Amino acid sequence: MKTNNDPVAEEKLAEQESEVLAHHGTEPSAEEAATSPDEEAQKSAEVAEMTDTDEVMPAEIAAIHEVIEPESKLERKKAKKVERKTARESKPEKSKSKKTGHRSAKYLEAKKLLEAGKLYPLTDAIELVRKLSLSKFDGAIELHLRLTAKKAKGSTESQRGIFHLPHGTGKDKKIVVLDEKAIEEIAKTKKINFDIAIASPELMPKVAKIAKILGPRGLMPDPKSGTVTNDPKHVMDEISSGKTQYRVDASNNVHQTIGRVSWETDKLTENAKVVLAVFPKTRLASAHLGASIGPAIPLELK
Repeated sequence: MKTNNDPVAEEKLAEQESEVLAHHGTEPSAEEAATSPDEEAQKSAEVAEMTDTDEVMPAEIAAIHEVIEPESKLERKKAKKVERKTARESKPEKSKSKKTGHRSAKYLEAKKLLEAGKLYPLTDAIELVRKLSLSKFDGAIELHLRLTAKKAKGSTESQRGIFHLPHGTGKDKKIVVLDEKAIEEIAKTKKINFDIAIASPELMPKVAKIAKILGPRGLMPDPKSGTVTNDPKHVMDEISSGKTQYRVDASNNVHQTIGRVSWETDKLTENAKVVLAVFPKTRLASAHLGASIGPAIPLELK
């Protein structure tokens, strides 16, 4: 083996060996090379999972909202009903103020002159009604009776009847004597422009044709009230002299005009006594007297 003792050659050989060793030091080992792809795959999987989670979350939240919302029209209707009820309950009550506010200040002042719970004798009540009337015109004075539900034993009382007021009512009533032409006209137009209807007994079968129009208004001719007659002129004279019909309504009330505010107390008292005398005292539950505009006054029934 030949040995080279040249120092320059030896120095170059040493430099080459150091470069080879440095190159081997920078390359990864076989074990490191085997594990590095797995680490990169794991990192990629974690990033993908995070991305998938971000995409899934909004869908889950939307599903929660869908569960909260009503699933049917019925449930939506119920939800709206609850909302309306809550809104009503939260609003301040206005009904009470309306009830006290629909009366005028003059009416409330007039009512203060009445003693609470007191029943007034007829004459005193009439004078008080005239004093407390608030109408600018000559208003009517009306007597309002409330009857008991049960009639007196052996009573022949009817739901309709006649008052013979000695001074009339102060109101001119329009009276019509029905004939075939008038019946056809009422049946066709269903219009009524009269206060009292009179008919002959022979015509009553034809009057039945308009019974549903006249009956509810209390205008059907009736033998008990004297409006079924062969002498209509006599009936008209009686009505003009103070004969008036009454009817007991479904609530057992009778409402009757007894005169005008401008009338004297004596005339009003006589008319009122005639009305009260028609019904037995046991049949009268209560009675009030009032003007067209003004407070009602409770009457003392003896």
